[in-house]
Amino acid sequence: MISLRSLLPVLAVVATSTTASACGAFCTGTALEARPASGTPLTLEAVLTSDGSPVAGGRVAFYTRATGPTGGEEGRLIAQATTDSSGVARHVVQSGEQALAYEGAMLNGYQATFDNLDELNGVRYCSSSADGSLRG
Repeated sequence: MISLRSLLPVLAVVATSTTASACGAFCTGTALEARPASGTPLTLEAVLTSDGSPVAGGRVAFYTRATGPTGGEEGRLIAQATTDSSGVARHVVQSGEQALAYEGAMLNGYQATFDNLDELNGVRYCSSSADGSLRG
């Protein structure tokens, strides 16, 4: 019979050698920062990093964040952009914030999302998202 006392050292080693990650063991963690946007033209920017280093070549989608006609939160796809060598994905809305508005909705900002299904630069990165403000 194995006693709990004999298992404690083994459990301690396992606990200290295992890292917990929100994205799991099958991908490398990412962080996405959505920068505040204002003015006309309106520039939406998101910065994708992993362990503080920029991730180039990542596909970022930009969505509106709005309170819809029924009072619930909703979003519509604005555009997609690929991150550059600095990890920045950028999309310019030439007509400004008014081009993002639609009937019955009140804009609250925008959301940037990174959903990676394949390896990128030889690494499988985890998905991440961030909310950005619109300061019109």
